[in-house]
Formats: sequence, structure tokens, C-alpha cells
Amino acid sequence: MTTRTILVTIATTALFFCSCSKNHVSNKLTPIQTVNTDEVKLHKTAGRISGATMLAAPVAEAKIYKLLPGYNSSDDFEASGVYYLSGYFYVAFDNRYKIGKIKSTLPINSSDNSLLSSGSGSSNFEGITYDNFGTPNFFVVEECVHNGSVYQPRVREYDASMNYQSDKWVDYYFTSATSNKAFEGIAWVYRGGEDYLLGLVEGTGKIAVVKKTSGHWILVDSITLPSSVTFTDYSDICVYGTKVAITSQEDGQLWIGTLSSTSWSITGGTAYEFPHGSSTGVVGAGTYQIYGNIEGVSFISPTQIVVVSDKADASQPAYQTYKEQSIHIFNIP
Repeated sequence: MTTRTILVTIATTALFFCSCSKNHVSNKLTPIQTVNTDEVKLHKTAGRISGATMLAAPVAEAKIYKLLPGYNSSDDFEASGVYYLSGYFYVAFDNRYKIGKIKSTLPINSSDNSLLSSGSGSSNFEGITYDNFGTPNFFVVEECVHNGSVYQPRVREYDASMNYQSDKWVDYYFTSATSNKAFEGIAWVYRGGEDYLLGLVEGTGKIAVVKKTSGHWILVDSITLPSSVTFTDYSDICVYGTKVAITSQEDGQLWIGTLSSTSWSITGGTAYEFPHGSSTGVVGAGTYQIYGNIEGVSFISPTQIVVVSDKADASQPAYQTYKEQSIHIFNIP
């Protein structure tokens, strides 16, 4: 999210409807409650996973505007999701409909880097993933959209060249109070001849398992992360084989667990901390949490990830602006 509020979600549930069957299941929604600033600080401290392994300095990183020809520091690129594919990073932005295609070597001001697709204005995009089975295509999720009397995530489908094809509602429901803590990331999984998406709920860390049908993405299961994963917020999810990576923007941390190949469950896991730095953004030269806006994650290999960062807002310390709106590559020990 670009704008943070001093709010803590203490209970979030959802109504689930299957549009293609006679059955449906439902849960109630509980509004979020306001708390004071000191309580939020305590909650953020409690949310961080203790004993996390500190990552080394990034292999490479760059501001997104510097990578794209014709842009400058006045242009916002509020990165919210990323997917690595064949030497390129495909980046979704919540303030743009166009998708960034950035060469993984991060060449500055290069014609190898471009913006694909079309559209203008804020997109509300929060995650991107790729389906490589049969006809390849990308899925991009809008976090939550007002649909009549309810609020639902909506998944847009693009072809391999990032041409928009169609969109489908996700049968997972939020209220107006919880709509800004909805689907913050998605990951594609193919099982038993069916397309599934894992939708990460920002406010709770719950993962909705939804299956593609002709008209909707219907809820088929839900995954609860291990109790050791206690992030303040949950900003993205990606799957690489049986590896699952989850990031937290507010906590500046990454967690990697194991997705079962036979059931919808995630076990084990190791926590990592993005490196700290100085008040001027120099990695390793201080103890400040300089990576405070990590919004997207994707595996490059089993031991390397790419993450992207959103724009820092006015409530954040100035030292977190050094790593905002950027692409960062880290090795995983």
C-alpha cells in the first residue's frame, strides 16, 4: 500500500460464494479498529520474526525511473508486484496500468526496458504471476474493487506479450473497512489439470486458494501460515517449485517455507531480514531499517530473489526513501 493508516486489523473474515455450484460457504466480517500510535509501535515490534537471518547487501538494485528511458525522479513507479521470467522482471504498479518489463541486469536508461500494455490512472494492481502451462499468460490482481454492495479482488489476464485479454472476479469478499487490506499478492499453481491462484490477504496473512472457472475464481481452500510467521503486514507471495516466499513491508522481512505437493498447506520455514543501513541509505553502515517498502517478490533461482519496493509516504522516516520505488536482487544463504 502507498498510504498507511494507524489501524490494526484484529479480525478479518470473508464471504465466499461459488457461482458455478449449488453450494456455498460463508464467514462473517469484523471491522478493523483504530488504536493509538504507541499501540501500533508495539504491534509492529511484536510482528517481526525474531532470530531472522540478516541478508547481505543486494547483488544489484536500481531506482525504476532510472531504468526506463524518458523518465526522471518526478515520475512515480509505485511497484507492488514482480515476476521473473527468462531474463526479465515483469513489474506491476498500483499507480499505473502499464506493466514494466525490465532486463534482469538492470541496465540504466536502456531500450531493453519498457512499459507494456495500456491504460492510464491508478490501477490498484497488487500482484503479478505467470501461468506457463499450455498457452502462457500472466495474471495481475486488483487488490479489491467495489462490486455492487460488496468488495472483491479481480484478476486480469494478459497474454505472453502483455496484451490484456479478460478479467474475472474472485469469490472472496471484504467490507469497505477491510478493502485496503485485501489481496496483496498472488501466485499461480497448476494441479490436477486445474489453474489455481494463492491469494495473500494483507491484513491477516491468510492465503485463499482459488480455482479458475469459466466465470469466476472460486474459493476451494484456505491456508494458514505456521504460527511462527507473525508479520505486522503481508505484502506478497511467490511460489518456486515447493518453495513459498512471503514478504512483509512494515517489518522489512522475508519468510520462506514449503508448499505441500499433495495438500493446501505450508510448513517449515526460515525468516530473513533485509539488510539495515545508515540514515543516508548506505547498506551495512548502520542499524536503520532502510528497506521499509518491499511490496513484491519473485524467485530468480532457488538461492536468489528479486524484490520491488513501493513509494514511501510522509509518515515514514526519510532514510526509507533511499530504497523506495526500486528493484533489488538478493542472494538467499
